[in-house]
Amino acid sequence: MSNTQKFIGALKQINQGVKDNSQDVTFYYGQVIEIHPLQIQVDQRFILDEDFLVLTSTVAVNNSLHIGDKVVLLRAQGGQQYIVLDKVVAT
Repeated sequence: MSNTQKFIGALKQINQGVKDNSQDVTFYYGQVIEIHPLQIQVDQRFILDEDFLVLTSTVAVNNSLHIGDKVVLLRAQGGQQYIVLDKVVAT
């Protein structure tokens, strides 16, 4: 096997590894059901507690979340963490 073929084979393996480890970005909607400790129910399917939540400064400033607030979340790290992006405001 030539060096060029080995190089191409290595690139293909790297490319496949990147594809296998990449995940689509997924947004979820949730509702705050508890403040201390923070818990958010997601799509009436599961509940996330503080161990799985990352708050942005928009949400964290002045403890702006209240029970009943609807929030938009972004799944990160294969579902091990969810970033609370902001509250959802009805127009």
